[in-house]
Amino acid sequence: MLLTSRGILCFLPGWQEIKGVQQRLLEILGSHNSRYLILPVHSNIPMMDQQSIFPRPPAGVRKIVLATNIAETSITINDIVHVVDSGTHKEERYDLKTKVSCLETVWVSKSNVIQRRGRAGRCQSGFAYHLFPRSRLDRMPTYQVPEILRTPLENLVVQTKIHQPEKTAVEFLSKALDSPDIKAVDEAVILLQEIGVLDHREALTTLGKRLAQISTDPRLAKAIVLASIYRCIQPLLLIVSCLTRDPFSSSLQNRTEVDKAKAVLSRESGSDHLAFVRAVAGWEDILRRRDSRARDDYLQDYSLYAPSLRFINGLVKQFSENLYEAYLVPTPSDCVLPSSVCNQYSEEEELVKGVLMAGLYPNLIQVRQGKVTRQGKFKPNSYTYRTKAGTVLLHKSTINRESSKLYSRWLTYFMAVKSNGGVFVRDSSQVHPLAVLLMTDTDVYVRDDGWRATISLVDSDLLVLEGDSYTIRLLRDFRVALSRMVETCLCYEMAAIPGDLHHQHSQLLDILVDLLKGPSANFGT
Repeated sequence: MLLTSRGILCFLPGWQEIKGVQQRLLEILGSHNSRYLILPVHSNIPMMDQQSIFPRPPAGVRKIVLATNIAETSITINDIVHVVDSGTHKEERYDLKTKVSCLETVWVSKSNVIQRRGRAGRCQSGFAYHLFPRSRLDRMPTYQVPEILRTPLENLVVQTKIHQPEKTAVEFLSKALDSPDIKAVDEAVILLQEIGVLDHREALTTLGKRLAQISTDPRLAKAIVLASIYRCIQPLLLIVSCLTRDPFSSSLQNRTEVDKAKAVLSRESGSDHLAFVRAVAGWEDILRRRDSRARDDYLQDYSLYAPSLRFINGLVKQFSENLYEAYLVPTPSDCVLPSSVCNQYSEEEELVKGVLMAGLYPNLIQVRQGKVTRQGKFKPNSYTYRTKAGTVLLHKSTINRESSKLYSRWLTYFMAVKSNGGVFVRDSSQVHPLAVLLMTDTDVYVRDDGWRATISLVDSDLLVLEGDSYTIRLLRDFRVALSRMVETCLCYEMAAIPGDLHHQHSQLLDILVDLLKGPSANFGT
């Protein structure tokens, strides 16, 4: 057998390592590059682009596959003879202190080592090279740490309340084969109480009972439930689905094209999430026209991935059924019909972003101009991004990374990830300060001297609005009216809301939409 027909599979922890090894190989091979076919395998590379790892290369060319643990069990490459195992992989961990997830490079388990070794010589004799000493192998755990011990538990806690509401979350989960840390369970309960899903006795609230029917993260489920009340369901379903599966063809080599596409699709909205909505809506419009050439051009122009778009469409249907089963919409089809009352305000961008923010709160960022470096130097043209949990950074993939172009100093986001020494936010939307004040369900504090007044959130200092006493009191009272509207709607089946309440509901939403059309720069301190 020719040596060049023997493929090499190298296991690396992440994309940065894959890119680094690929670059180093190209430098070492120099003029002999044409004799080697170097192929990356990563979950963010579209499946279509990864098909090239399976065919045998031309005669005289050796295949080198650089892969993450995605290649451990899910794929078999018949001509791989040599496996090189770095012994590490990326693993999601949840930091209880900062309340953010982080992808850490950690040693694999013994079972991972066995799986990787088994990739060598699937169809012929093979060799495995493990780049760590036996002493390290002996210290490796037998199996990977279960997800229940290293990921957020909010969704699991909600499910426990459905099946055994009389038990506390700690009591229920302590019986698991791998029971999570009590502190992690307590933190999940506290967050669910903070967002209004559980009451002080750990019982599901009216909101909690509704969103328990929706099979996704509780904060995203809350946003969907609120969208049914604020009559903008379709865009929220698309946003939540896209936060579950990225619609863009995130080939790690074409991130610049993806960023440009998102910037075009956002259309000055200051929202990654609305870029998602427009990307999927445009795709669905082309599908209705049955124009295959336009479909292919659209995918290429906006760096979109068709299988992900189809998956997102399936999620929207699933969430629509969930809303119907929770008695929040008359029929599942009402969720996606533009003419339905369920989507009366779906074109009101500030309202849509406000509903998303209300669901994701306390995931709120306040942007402040001016930054003090670690050396104590003040930089007036830099920006600081503050959250309730601490300072974060905006990832280069969000369209709001250029802070000088922000029209609002408040951003909402779904997830922050700890990486490379910082906590990064990848998806964000600018939100109107009045949306933050009026649509969050946290308490507010009013300070009034009879002439001037301020109103602020009780649980953080991220928002303080100032104005004359009369205006501030009106805002406070309108906030109370909106809160009562939400609670009333949650207590009724949507189709059974009495006519007078339905009319009052419509009036409140009309006022809110008009308020959010005002310039956000006029508010906030």
